[in-house]
Amino acid sequence: MYEIIAGRDAEDRKKLGTKATFLLGRHYVTMGQTTSLSNEILMDAAKSHVVFITGKRGSGKCVTGDTLIALDDGRLCPIAELDENSSDIVSLNQELKIVTSQKSAFFKRSVKNILKLTMRSGREIKLTPEHPLLSLLGWKKADSFRIGERIAAPRELPNFGSKTMPESHVKLLAYLIAEGHLVQGVLFANTDPAIVSDFSASAKEFDSNIEVAPLKAGCYRLYTRNFTSQLSSQQPAGARLNNGQLTSLAIMLKTPIRVFLENHGLSKKLSAEKQIPQQIMQLQKPLLSLFLNRLFSCDGSIYNSHHNGRDCWEVSYSTISINLARQVQHLLLRFGVLSKLRSRKVKCNGKLFNSYELVINGEHVSRFISEIGFFGKKRLKMLNEIEYALKTKRNPNTDTIPKEIWQIYKPKNWAAIERELDYKHPKAMRERMRYAPSRDTLLEIAAADKNEFLYSLATSDIFWDEIAGIEKLEGKFEVYDLTVPKLHNFIANDVIVHNSYTMASIAEGMMTLPYDVKSKLSIIMFDTMGIYWTMKYENKQDAALLREWKLKYEPLNVKIYFPEGYYQQAKEKGLPIDSPFSIKPSELSAADWCNAFNIELTTPIGSLIGRVIASLKEKNDYGTEEITAAIQADERTDEYTKSAAENIFLTAASWGLFSRKGIPISEIMAPGQITVIDVSSYASSVNKTSVRALVIGILCRQIFLKRMQARQAEEYHNVKTFTRLVREEEEQKEVPLIWIMVDEAHEFVGRHGTTAATDSLLTLLREGRQPGISLVLASQQPGQIHTDVMTQSDIVIAHHITAKIDTDALAALMQSYMREGLDTALSKLPDEKGAAILFDDTNERLYPMRVRPRITWHGGSSPTILKEEQHPFSV
Repeated sequence: MYEIIAGRDAEDRKKLGTKATFLLGRHYVTMGQTTSLSNEILMDAAKSHVVFITGKRGSGKCVTGDTLIALDDGRLCPIAELDENSSDIVSLNQELKIVTSQKSAFFKRSVKNILKLTMRSGREIKLTPEHPLLSLLGWKKADSFRIGERIAAPRELPNFGSKTMPESHVKLLAYLIAEGHLVQGVLFANTDPAIVSDFSASAKEFDSNIEVAPLKAGCYRLYTRNFTSQLSSQQPAGARLNNGQLTSLAIMLKTPIRVFLENHGLSKKLSAEKQIPQQIMQLQKPLLSLFLNRLFSCDGSIYNSHHNGRDCWEVSYSTISINLARQVQHLLLRFGVLSKLRSRKVKCNGKLFNSYELVINGEHVSRFISEIGFFGKKRLKMLNEIEYALKTKRNPNTDTIPKEIWQIYKPKNWAAIERELDYKHPKAMRERMRYAPSRDTLLEIAAADKNEFLYSLATSDIFWDEIAGIEKLEGKFEVYDLTVPKLHNFIANDVIVHNSYTMASIAEGMMTLPYDVKSKLSIIMFDTMGIYWTMKYENKQDAALLREWKLKYEPLNVKIYFPEGYYQQAKEKGLPIDSPFSIKPSELSAADWCNAFNIELTTPIGSLIGRVIASLKEKNDYGTEEITAAIQADERTDEYTKSAAENIFLTAASWGLFSRKGIPISEIMAPGQITVIDVSSYASSVNKTSVRALVIGILCRQIFLKRMQARQAEEYHNVKTFTRLVREEEEQKEVPLIWIMVDEAHEFVGRHGTTAATDSLLTLLREGRQPGISLVLASQQPGQIHTDVMTQSDIVIAHHITAKIDTDALAALMQSYMREGLDTALSKLPDEKGAAILFDDTNERLYPMRVRPRITWHGGSSPTILKEEQHPFSV
């Protein structure tokens, strides 16, 4: 079969054949309506190349800017506001448990079409059609789902905050959100004596001068007693204000309760505008329970619904604020309480309003009572429910496992399981395969069959929510996405959504070459997401798929370097890292320092840094301490500028990146090895891009200079050998050819602006191939990458992309060799992982292809429900 060799011209192909090539993937061929994999696509490793990988597996997926993201501190934050927010987010891990995770990148783009999915629980999410959602059978694009199918959502969100607040403040906020009229003055309406008494006591504890005065039956006004007198007494001696002035001053200065409400975003809010303050969202569990207790005691109910002729107690909560309803539904998840949100029209004072009701039923009523409960009159009803719950076996009809489970699990012997569970009726257990099983049923089967997969599924933190509505929306929408290293998903509007990456296959391919070839190569990967340490481990999870490709899983010679200041901490966490690395401060120019902190060299601080670095260059070896000392000694600069500059270098010292020793560049350029420079420690720092760019820029510059020197020596040796000035067998100490790999490249060599890595990367793009340096850049946003990446790349691998700015950018590069538009070519790719368009500029050809599976453990994979052998090549 004819092999395609990307990056190798006809002359070299004739001379070398397939030597020094590695498997990149297979070519798609289409015959009629059938598309299948055909010829192998190899890639040249004998010469230097610039490779651009874009539209990573699963790319193009985004959610709308108002989508609420659950943060680890308890807050809910719109995704549009997360760019400068360094808080951790909440994800699903490989054990199907909800955990906190770091985010390492933030993306924004415009689209014309989105989908709005509404779930049976009342949850909603608006996202791009290609955004993956988790089903029991794996990740699927949103537009492939149908009404009635079920997707993964959190069953429990144990991300309680750590903040505290006086109990009286917590209760006041709950009462005033539920029963407060806050537009004109502060009114409170309730007829339960216990609640009125508790509200009055909380108000008094908040401010001893507050009076809760009855206006009419069940209605009370809050006012601060003698507030104008207090203001008058606080005036300076001799100052006199008349009553009108005191009243105006009182209105202007506001009472303590009004200030309290303003600080929590509730002052002058209508009922439909009310929301739970972020301060409440961040409370510890006991205080959050107290808040919900008082909220439900006012606007909640507990009642017997007599469903299908049976006594069924339910708890509900009603409000006309949709945002408040969704916040309460979210907070209930922290206690493991599932609820259903429904809406209806209600008439009040002759006007129609949307009213929203949360309904809790089944086993979750008991959980609500034990974790939250009621106060006052409703507590008596609750006590009846507790007595009823003790003698009632509940039928879980919503929190079940989708019946697709029976497609992927079949025991070796149903009869043995039935005997183990003491079933009297033959085939009773098998009959359950017609239905979605309860968690208890799945646990019984897991125990009888000793099946860990079933056990993890039955005890997971996933609630399988049913899709109730799908709506296509057209217009102009700003959409957003996050990169979440390792787990590659996050909780958005209380739905589990996905993100992804790709790059390591090329590095693996070169390390599987014969020793005499790979010993002349060195692969250096800048790991911005903390995922490439997994290349130390075999990819046993994709064993079946690898057999299809006639590949064998195996670990590779990978050495992981971690920043010196974070090294010990990472080792203690069990990460399989090998050595610390650091950079000499003396290797940075004034421009490097200024780029790292976004400072112009022409500003006073920039000028000071320039003078100081120039004065220290003569020493040839100095640390950040000498830099700060030289700053203080500079007589041409004012103290304010000196202090600002000094703070810059104190910040730099805190990065754990600099030392006088530094890492020898020859150690990083080790032959026959994949060297990973892990800079993911800086993913959540305020200067995340700047710090990572600094590392990439300095090391790339040193690598370039080292290879330039080596290339001169190689040329000299070749000339001497050819002219017989030295014997051919005379040994020459070789510096290997270098392959540098950078993910999230648009952050370091973007279309607009510069970073500390920009100059070094542009030098490699324009001049790196001559001294033997290849560059592999990956980006989810080709439209944001520097134009030189497009013009200098001789190999481009484009996975699915949809944003017009991105398709336009790539189309400009490929248009000479395309008979149809790039968007059309991409749309014709099979809907499977690894599908891409390969652009081979050397041979001026385009190939639809599928990238081969990984032979080492894929650190970019996402949590999956299925067993390894049944869910290969997961995104």
